[in-house]
Amino acid sequence: MNKEQVLQTIELLKEGYSLTDVTKIAKINVMYVSVIRKLMVMNLINIEG
Repeated sequence: MNKEQVLQTIELLKEGYSLTDVTKIAKINVMYVSVIRKLMVMNLINIEG
């Protein structure tokens, strides 16, 4: 998993895509998406934009 995939995942989650949709679009494991979403909810990931 690289930085671009993380940024793409965050953008898709912000747009309201579901976990399964994000995993299909970004082609990464659902567990990674779940962790990224949890960090976003807890305000531990701050991405400008």
